[in-house]
Amino acid sequence: MQRTKLTFSVCQALAIMTGACVIGYGTQAHAQTNTPASATGTPASAPSAQSSAAGGTGTADDKKKASDKKVTDLSVVTVSGQLDAIRRAQSIKQNSVNTVDSISAEEAGKFPDPNVADALQRVPGVSVDRSGGESDQIAIRGFGPDFVAVTINGRQMATASGSRAFDFDVLPSDIISVAQVNKTSSADIPEVDIGGVVDIQTARPLDFSGFHATGTAAGVNSNLTGSWSGKTTPKVSGLTGWTNSDHTFGWLASVQYYKRDDTQINTQANSWYVNQNISQLSGLNNPKYTNVAIPETLANNVVVEERTRKSFTGAIDWHPIDRLTFKFDTLYAGYRIDPLEHEFGEYGNSGDFQSLTTDANNTVLSYVRKNTGVMSNDYVVAYNPSNEIMNQNGLNVAFDFDPSTVLTLDVSNSKAWNKESADGFFTVIGARNVGVNPTWTNNGDNEPPSYTNIISTTNLNDLYAHCCNAGGQSNNVTEGITEYQLNLNKSFDSGLLSNLEFGIQENREYNKSVDLTTPDGILCNAYCGYAVSVPASVVGAYIYTPPAPINGVSQPGLPRQWIQYNALAYINWLTTPAAYNQLTPAKRTALLAALAQYHSFGPQPDPGSFNEVEENNKAAFAKAVFDGTLWDKSWTLDVGVRYLHVDSESQAIFQEPTSYYISPTDSSAGQVTYGPLQPQEATGGYHKWLPALNFKLNLTDNLIYRFALSKTLTPPELSNLYYNQSFGTRPESLTISQGNPELQPYTSRNYDTGMEWYINDVSYLAFEGFYKKVSNFSTIVSTPVEFLGQTWSLSEPINLNSANIYGEELTFNYQFAHLLPAPFDGLGMAFNYTHVNSSATLSPGTISTSGKFAVPGIGDSANLSGYYEKGPWQVRLAYNWRGKYLESIAYGSGAQPENRTSYGELDLSASYKVNNHLSLFVTGTNLTQSHLYDYSVYPNRFLYAEADGTVYTVGVRGTF
Repeated sequence: MQRTKLTFSVCQALAIMTGACVIGYGTQAHAQTNTPASATGTPASAPSAQSSAAGGTGTADDKKKASDKKVTDLSVVTVSGQLDAIRRAQSIKQNSVNTVDSISAEEAGKFPDPNVADALQRVPGVSVDRSGGESDQIAIRGFGPDFVAVTINGRQMATASGSRAFDFDVLPSDIISVAQVNKTSSADIPEVDIGGVVDIQTARPLDFSGFHATGTAAGVNSNLTGSWSGKTTPKVSGLTGWTNSDHTFGWLASVQYYKRDDTQINTQANSWYVNQNISQLSGLNNPKYTNVAIPETLANNVVVEERTRKSFTGAIDWHPIDRLTFKFDTLYAGYRIDPLEHEFGEYGNSGDFQSLTTDANNTVLSYVRKNTGVMSNDYVVAYNPSNEIMNQNGLNVAFDFDPSTVLTLDVSNSKAWNKESADGFFTVIGARNVGVNPTWTNNGDNEPPSYTNIISTTNLNDLYAHCCNAGGQSNNVTEGITEYQLNLNKSFDSGLLSNLEFGIQENREYNKSVDLTTPDGILCNAYCGYAVSVPASVVGAYIYTPPAPINGVSQPGLPRQWIQYNALAYINWLTTPAAYNQLTPAKRTALLAALAQYHSFGPQPDPGSFNEVEENNKAAFAKAVFDGTLWDKSWTLDVGVRYLHVDSESQAIFQEPTSYYISPTDSSAGQVTYGPLQPQEATGGYHKWLPALNFKLNLTDNLIYRFALSKTLTPPELSNLYYNQSFGTRPESLTISQGNPELQPYTSRNYDTGMEWYINDVSYLAFEGFYKKVSNFSTIVSTPVEFLGQTWSLSEPINLNSANIYGEELTFNYQFAHLLPAPFDGLGMAFNYTHVNSSATLSPGTISTSGKFAVPGIGDSANLSGYYEKGPWQVRLAYNWRGKYLESIAYGSGAQPENRTSYGELDLSASYKVNNHLSLFVTGTNLTQSHLYDYSVYPNRFLYAEADGTVYTVGVRGTF
């Protein structure tokens, strides 16, 4: 088999031989696209891998020579917009050796979705986790966020999520040029994960010609009712750059600003306690009440949020000489959420039940409480802000020893942190339900439960202090990554062997967290229990009117008004004699001593909550690409192996409890006294060989068969490597949770196969099957232990279980241009459905007989969209659906499974092109007003419901 002699870079050589381009620093193979830049400076096709990521050269001469191979040729394409984006995404899939799917921007800086996760949900097999009206994390083929690796331009990006999961909501979708989802592995991919690897590629300067600029200005409106009402906030973005005439130097910069005011309604039960002996607690003397499941609480929340996203990207491409390439990238992204929470809650203590009913599953259907005032109306004001910042800087240097040999060095660092969780607070003022019999009712599978027979929720003359805390309710997390990659790539112009690639990589990562809170819980130790009277005037108490209730989300019969107040004024008042002189002498003495020691009740770092995990990952890989013909059918084989060696160290500061007691004024409040701080540390690690094989056979010019084998791994969850202990002190559920620094990674043997029929350059039908044999699942094991005179449940993760995950994926995209007459020839559709199943399921019978184990995230997903593009008009109507799935094996204080019901929403985007430089657009997300709904084990064990409403965006876009 004779090939044309190669006289250009290795990346283009691979594009000719395999229809793909392997990035020098080790990202996945990508389709080579050959469309030149348009006259306006906007790229008329998606950036190829060598130009969009940091590793290749991508000169104009290279692109011309790459067209000699039979790849999808886009050079004749003259249209732009969503149809061209579909065309580019299809080209990437068709020409890659491994199994990939992708999304591509219509043009630089133009995505209709607000963040990267919202954009990725359109990809077959990708489903999203939602919160606050946006998507924040993703799952691939049912494997949840912790099983998905994310790179930006081939480099790992730090995240302040506090887990392995990447927080996509920090990144605006405007930064994307191409987002590629690698569903099968290849040895050169710098990250490995069982679910898959997502590489987000930003635009490169040399994708353009001359000076170029784009800008967007829009108004954003978010509301619960689906109508345009309330405050409209700005969304602006801009991209500009310049490339010299001989395409040897270019720079590119972009900025984005997005603000959205959002009101969210949610109702929550926190968790369910099972195996409760209500007969013993309440004196009911009925043996059938010895194994009852009861909810922890019932809280009704209105969260008023301000969400602000800012980002900046910059890039420089420079070819000082023909054989040398420098590429520099910088990225800064910040996402701030300011949520003020107005809550009305009733805590579900079981010690004062006077009657109850249950169903066949021992789930409580109703109960009536005594009139002694054990249950209070809790008026909560809370503020738990997050301000997640992430940045990344990277330099890539590529040197061509000769036209077929290139050496690439890539160096990058990344950092992410949650900047201001210390600004938060959680405060409660309550009024006891004396003289009434509060009655709780289970409202079935689709409605939250409800309370009736409670005292007035608007009486400002009967208020008492309860729980209060300054500081963030979530951890203050910092993560840093430094990464080095060195690759050598050699191509061959004859024989079956077309390419060899070798590389080494080192990745140094740390993740640390610490709570910022009121020291030693001194405010709750002093004031919890509703014993201190609070004058309404000193805390600015007022009557709050929430938005109208929403069926399926709000508690039926929810009071139409309840009491709220100034939380900071309340915390300040608790430090005055008017408050602490109402305490018992012992509590007053302890409070004043703590105030003298800490000088403030404001948030301070809690040393006892400190955890840090440091990991040093070293990897080496070798990969070969072969191609040829079989019965006149062209084929490509990508085979290689990656070796991974990981050392880890976990550090913590431990405070061992010295005593436990229940508050004499509140039987639901268990409290712990801690001893001195003690530093501790432990080490762990592992090494693995990870082979990968991808085979592609062109049965015809338009029919492709694929087969892949690989071994992949997912590191243990960071929270499971944390060495510290935490204590749950509710009398109904005394728990001790601790990590295990010696955990081993999840490992998976993967088998993939599929067929793809490319009808034309924007239409195809694909069917793919996958099978994963996953071992070493981290499973939480609980054992009873005697501690401080009580029986506690000690939970820790161990490598225990295995499961087989398998499924099918169907994709059908079609453009009706050749079937329908004008003007209907602009119509098109896209459909994909992913079915996922698991050999490990968490049915109620499984829980009772063989322990708790299943794979969170496993569930079906689908997308259906119709689009129209003709002349100046573009319209897309898209429905995204995710089937029910397990969110958590052990959720909340009750450590019971958390399930989410199916969810679907309808989104719309449309634009009108006024001329070549100006267009108008409008988008609407969640037009169906869909809401989230969670339950535990059985559908009538309600956990959580959330409604966020609809978000509209209307704006103008200019291109110069």
